[in-house]
Amino acid sequence: MRYFSVESLKGDEAGHWTGSYRARHRWHISGVECPRFGVWAGMDAFPSVDLSEVAEPALSEWKGPMSLPEYKRLTALVRPFVPPELPLYAGCTFGPMVGTAQGKFGPVTCWPSWEVVLREDAVELLKVEGLKGVIAVRMELKSRRSTMPALYELEARPLAKLHPDCIGEFKTPACDICGRPESFDLPPKRWLLRSSVPEGLDVFGVEGACLHVVSERFIETVQRLGPSDVHYQELPVG
Repeated sequence: MRYFSVESLKGDEAGHWTGSYRARHRWHISGVECPRFGVWAGMDAFPSVDLSEVAEPALSEWKGPMSLPEYKRLTALVRPFVPPELPLYAGCTFGPMVGTAQGKFGPVTCWPSWEVVLREDAVELLKVEGLKGVIAVRMELKSRRSTMPALYELEARPLAKLHPDCIGEFKTPACDICGRPESFDLPPKRWLLRSSVPEGLDVFGVEGACLHVVSERFIETVQRLGPSDVHYQELPVG
């Protein structure tokens, strides 16, 4: 099986579609101020995680970084609702995206670069074809167009890893004070660590990187619905 990352168009590239949206996830954990690394926040998004049973206003308020004790308090509240295999760090967002949308959307949209959105018919086709690992959460978007099809955010759970040889030595170590994970700049030439690739899944994410990885079967399926304003960059496995 071949794998590809879903990439947004470059700034000067003309697309086929006019669709755009402005939205945020319903809940989030704000950035944290670490005494060692200063202020930091990750970008993991888990729209399938429902925090409606957590009675904590701070999770729905968008504000500046919080103290380390407050960060630990909030993560302790949220952890029981997050699958154990998923990371839980500052900057994580949860629940559906809520906002507004306009224009016409293609089958797959990648904008901004760390978010991937599917049109409703793409979600239905992927399900009919039996693709695995497709977690698509309906976005709560208001639009002036009454005929706009529903849009779904594609969740990419960070189950795979990049090969250590493509990351190199330029890494920031993990922090035993705030729990910040080891981090690195995304290398321009990259490939997946074979032993980490989840067998049989057509969609997954990469640990430490904001990447949506899809199989060639995923691409072949959604292309039946016409063009999308995205690029697919192959990620070799080694």
